[in-house]
Amino acid sequence: MRALEQVLVDFFTQVAQQDNALLEKLKQEQNFSVDQGHWYFTLPALYRFLQHQYDVFNDIDYQQFRQLIFNSPVNQTIKLYAAEITIINNHAKVDESRYGLVWQSDK
Repeated sequence: MRALEQVLVDFFTQVAQQDNALLEKLKQEQNFSVDQGHWYFTLPALYRFLQHQYDVFNDIDYQQFRQLIFNSPVNQTIKLYAAEITIINNHAKVDESRYGLVWQSDK
């Protein structure tokens, strides 16, 4: 699981660093929204996206993915790049809530 966690952290680090190629991929996804200061997503949509981008995510089911993301140091890591993940729309259910990676400052 350690290697999988590293892929997840690396992915979020790239987003936090506003990697242009990755942001373009995210913008093309119907279930995501990317604007000047935010990237919005749901966990089910993120899981499907990561499965298409990284084969290693095909080795775990959605429940394992949820556990991985909540137990990973993603938020601590992306704070180094002036970004954080917050709940945008809380629907009282993790899978229905909308999350956002928020950039605290422009690069």
